[in-house]
Amino acid sequence: MNFAAGQSWTYRAPKGFEASRLLIGAVATFDRDRNIVCCAAIHAPRRHADGHVDMVTIPFLPMTDAAFCASVVELCDGAAELPDDFRAKLSEWSNDPKGLTAFTVPFEGSLDQMIANQMAEIAARSAA
Repeated sequence: MNFAAGQSWTYRAPKGFEASRLLIGAVATFDRDRNIVCCAAIHAPRRHADGHVDMVTIPFLPMTDAAFCASVVELCDGAAELPDDFRAKLSEWSNDPKGLTAFTVPFEGSLDQMIANQMAEIAARSAA
C-alpha cells in the first residue's frame, strides 16, 4: 500500500467506534524498506479507571509502515484534518535525542492496549 500525508483510513475499531479514523500527517522515509507513518487517531475509545468509555483524540502516533498496514482497513475519501497539536508532537518526535521510535504493532483502538502489545513484543524478542 502507498501511504501519504493527508490520507484518512478506517481501522479495526471496536464496536461503537466505527467513526474513528487514523489520519496520516507525515511519512518519514529512511530507505526503500524503512518508513514510519506518523498519524493521529480521532474518536478513538478510552477506558477510564471507573470503567466508562469515551472518545479521545491521540494527536501523534508513529508506526512502522508494516504496523500501519496491519492496522488499516480502507482509505477514506477526502483529506485528513489533523489535530492542532500534531505538528508540535511531530517536531518533538523528530528532535528526540533517543531516536525516531515507532510502534511495530497494529493499532486497534486502544493506546493502552497498543503499548501493552508493544511491551510484550519487546519482551518476547529479549527472551529469544
